[in-house]
Amino acid sequence: MGGIGTNTAAVAPALVERGHDVTVIARGAAGTTDSRGVTVVRLDHRWVPNRPAELLLARRVIAAAVRRVRADLVQAAEWEAEAWWVARLQSVPVVTRLATPSFLLDELNRNRADARARLVRALERDQARRSSLVFAPTRAILNRVGTKWNLDPDRLALVRNPVEIQPIRTAGATASSMTLPERFLCFFGRMERRKGIEVLAAALPTVFARHPDLHAIFIGRDPGDEGGDLMRRFHRLVEGFENRVHLLGELDRRDALAVVARAELVVLPSLWESFGYVAVESMALARAVIATRSGGFPEFIEHGRTGWLVPPGDPGALGDSILKRLSDPAASRRVGEAASAAADRFDVNAIVDELVALYERALEGRRPDGFDRSVYKRGYRRYFNPDEPREPFHHLYEEKRDAVLRGFAGSDRLKLVDVGGGYGRLAAPLARTHDVTLVDVSPEMLQQARETVPADVELVLADARDLPFAAADFDAVLALDLLTHLPDLTAALAELKRVARPGARVVFDTTNSVPLWVLRYPAYTNWRPKRLLVTLLSGGVLPEWRHIVRHHRDREVRAAIAAAGLELERRESFGPFLAPKWHLWWTRLP
Repeated sequence: MGGIGTNTAAVAPALVERGHDVTVIARGAAGTTDSRGVTVVRLDHRWVPNRPAELLLARRVIAAAVRRVRADLVQAAEWEAEAWWVARLQSVPVVTRLATPSFLLDELNRNRADARARLVRALERDQARRSSLVFAPTRAILNRVGTKWNLDPDRLALVRNPVEIQPIRTAGATASSMTLPERFLCFFGRMERRKGIEVLAAALPTVFARHPDLHAIFIGRDPGDEGGDLMRRFHRLVEGFENRVHLLGELDRRDALAVVARAELVVLPSLWESFGYVAVESMALARAVIATRSGGFPEFIEHGRTGWLVPPGDPGALGDSILKRLSDPAASRRVGEAASAAADRFDVNAIVDELVALYERALEGRRPDGFDRSVYKRGYRRYFNPDEPREPFHHLYEEKRDAVLRGFAGSDRLKLVDVGGGYGRLAAPLARTHDVTLVDVSPEMLQQARETVPADVELVLADARDLPFAAADFDAVLALDLLTHLPDLTAALAELKRVARPGARVVFDTTNSVPLWVLRYPAYTNWRPKRLLVTLLSGGVLPEWRHIVRHHRDREVRAAIAAAGLELERRESFGPFLAPKWHLWWTRLP
């Protein structure tokens, strides 16, 4: 069982014990079973001849299964981006746990990326960026991936990987089903380059020469990396000692732990490791562990007290460390005992409440009305590029901005608030002649605004539905490219009106839900007929935004204006003559 499976096997039952309904969606023969109170839904993914298409279809099948479950929240690993379609739809919060992304695996194993691998890399990154929160077991993987993928630091969290300590120790105490050498050191993990198997193989001849009765046992699947060349190099490195090197392949977890528990040393020479479940499992069995000073190992292995750390990729240093440990079995026993005590803090019962708190934090952004405001706090800028000439509506954005600037040109100096002002497209030019406050829910938008707008523009981080201003505080209220993202048009206008003084203008725009304008801009739907059809049927809203974006008909807006107690002065339209995309509404308080 790999790290992702180990994590799920520990966490899911613990969540059930705390009263949560847990469903695990996994691959396998199609069907539903129950395991320790956890509902397990297995999906038999359809084979198609095109590998990228097969991958995308499988993710869509997973999203359909999530809809049937009607989950409140989805946790998934980033590996293979199995929750990408769910995260893309934004219908339920996704919390992504970083294991080891494909780009990092390929880099460490020196794998070449084919079309499928490149797609997987892109989807893994996109899933993480669309997730409500991303967490990882060590700072090593959190920082490395967070930087590489430019993830929002406010959405990153550190949560230890949990294990079930007592079952590990029970398995270790079980008699092994195979005959084992009297003395052996053990490697436990996949037979991959990144796991350092060549480094260990290069160190073994010197160790074997000094200890003629010592053997080495390797537990783990051989994935056939490099077309078998990796293992051929491995065998050449241990040539002459083949009878003392035992490759057991992939074992049942219980059988594997029974072997590990009898090892004199556990050697984990990974070139880089995000965490290393096998290290914690070995520590729980009171085994002395030699690992590398790389990745996440140094965050939970204290050199000389709960294990030993050596430089990665250095056979000489690894061999020297092994020989020192073998020459002092009493020290190895002391370190093993300390490691066993240290492993207890990884027990699932000590960690599961941290996960529940993380889930609750992810759910905080989802309101009872289904609106998930967190998307606007975590990288919305990548979707909003009105100044980019290749943006399908670039010229309309320009026309709309110019119309607003003309509308305020020549007026006396006003105290004006730009709600949902983003990075200051309107606030910057308006600030030349008015006192401007810019409000946005996105810290990254405000950070960019600080570089764009004059220094005297006040920047306020706030939700447009609950503005932190006194009533009747502004001479003019502006809200462009905002109301389509709010769940209640009338309530939104009422809040804008609240902060406006009598006689003040309230200027805002809406997107037309009569979607014929979509036909004029095929790039909006990526020139894809099915996507075009779905967008038309959704009132001009792209499929991935249907759950949080709302377009409006003219009569809806007029009714909301009246209900909010505003007076309509005029309406301007932008886009095709008979089916404009946007309406710009100029209203005033009586």
